[in-house]
Amino acid sequence: MTSDNPVLLAIKVWIAAAWADGMLAPAEEASINAAIGIAKLSDAEREAARGWLKNKLSLDDIHLSKIPGDDRAGIYAAALSVVAVDEQVAAAEVKFLERLQKALHIDAKAAEEIRKRAGG
Repeated sequence: MTSDNPVLLAIKVWIAAAWADGMLAPAEEASINAAIGIAKLSDAEREAARGWLKNKLSLDDIHLSKIPGDDRAGIYAAALSVVAVDEQVAAAEVKFLERLQKALHIDAKAAEEIRKRAGG
């Protein structure tokens, strides 16, 4: 299993987003588990991804530079949805999303469009 797998990198981002406020809400965990269940992953990759839910991940734990440019907007949009799934977006989650936006090299105008499409 390679850490360069874009699907696994995306899942790591979503898990880090869910943990950004210091806790993993049941709705966040269920949402990510559903994504893991339908993702094109091997059984070993799926098991590894579910294991990541048990420990807090941060952006520093993820090789964001390895995420393909074409995937970045979608990953950012999904992270917006992950933090909003429990209907509470904490200040720490907002800061996480700001860091993620910059780390993925998504400019402010594009980020605003993504937020609008994501309903936030």
